[in-house]
Amino acid sequence: MKELQKFKEIFQGLDCAYGTYKIERTNDNNKRVGKAFTIAKPPLDELWRKHLEGVEPSLGIIPIRADNSCTWGAIDIDQYPLDLNVIIAKVKSFNLPLVTLRSKSGGAHVYAFVKNPVPAADMQKYLNACASLLGQAGREKQSQILVERGDTGNFLNLPYFNCDSTLRYAIKPDGSAATLEEFFEIYEANVQDGLKTPAPPQKKDQPAPNGPPCLQAL
Repeated sequence: MKELQKFKEIFQGLDCAYGTYKIERTNDNNKRVGKAFTIAKPPLDELWRKHLEGVEPSLGIIPIRADNSCTWGAIDIDQYPLDLNVIIAKVKSFNLPLVTLRSKSGGAHVYAFVKNPVPAADMQKYLNACASLLGQAGREKQSQILVERGDTGNFLNLPYFNCDSTLRYAIKPDGSAATLEEFFEIYEANVQDGLKTPAPPQKKDQPAPNGPPCLQAL
């Protein structure tokens, strides 16, 4: 399955453990909640296939690899209700090479992708700067794991569960849902050769034009 291999290449992470999440109910804040488990086994192709086909439980991948590098990371915006179009507009206004996807609970996962592995600490620093610009400071925390001690880190539930009729999709510039194939195109348009700390656009009416991202967001 061509789509499966492309999807797996994009979201590859730790190869000795994975996560699962099975939704059980919707709480008073309209957040879909359930049970999460980390399983200390390799995420085999069968698990990726079942995820895309919509076979419960869905698959979660730990982005930080055993050598503490990664090729992707995400800002987890876990607030409800959330207007995803506002996030899209902010990403566009700061010209950030980020991909916004709807999470399983209706929040947002705002991803950064790189072509080659970078230190997870660098990804954390980059995402923290982006989060500050988006008014979501403090969302990205983990920068390393200690595999030799049995640490597996935190997994992120992958998008495109039940890809033909999914609620976990990338959002196109017009605010509509992207198919899996369209997500691949969005990924290619935003994947970076390396990470460069984002700088906000300079405007004459900014009270602190040379200030840090957190002040620009405020």
